[in-house]
Amino acid sequence: SPRGSIIVMASIGESASGTLEFYDCVNKTLAVKEHYRCSEVAWDPSGRVVSTCVKQPIDGGHFKFAMDNGYILWNSQGKQLYQKNFESFFQLLWRPRELILSEEKVAEIVANLKQYEKRFDKAGKERARAAYLEQTKGKRRERTFYRECLARLQQLYDEQRYERIALNDGYDTDDEENYIETHFEIETILKSKEEVVLSK
Repeated sequence: SPRGSIIVMASIGESASGTLEFYDCVNKTLAVKEHYRCSEVAWDPSGRVVSTCVKQPIDGGHFKFAMDNGYILWNSQGKQLYQKNFESFFQLLWRPRELILSEEKVAEIVANLKQYEKRFDKAGKERARAAYLEQTKGKRRERTFYRECLARLQQLYDEQRYERIALNDGYDTDDEENYIETHFEIETILKSKEEVVLSK
């Protein structure tokens, strides 16, 4: 990566496997991906995105690559961001990225990086929480409906207690003192074997 600590090792070529290995030199982590028939790997100037391409030769023979022509964009951790296929595809070039911020502004951002990190981390957690609530909205609605039904049935059961006692000639099946607990043990021999040992 031109602006980072990520190395991409690729097996490229028509007869190669297209294996891509994204290695983080700082965290010592490795992500393995694949782009079949990949013929070129190129980082964007920011070092945040890398492209892998399957290009056809300009001098002909494109029919061999028609099904695979195109490119895939990955982030620096090896996560696929975008994929596009073309019937004819010859070249992909990254547009040069100009440095918009001044050196003083860049130094200021680097100095306050921890502050920005906390703010964006909080915003990221809030977005993740909102997405989780949206995904589980149906489950939470069903859980609430189930609990309401259970509460109504329990209330109905409690209201019918004296009717049950009357039907059972005064015996309350919900009163634990009306039950007698008996504990006993049963031993069963599943298999036995006798051995005769002769001593001299």
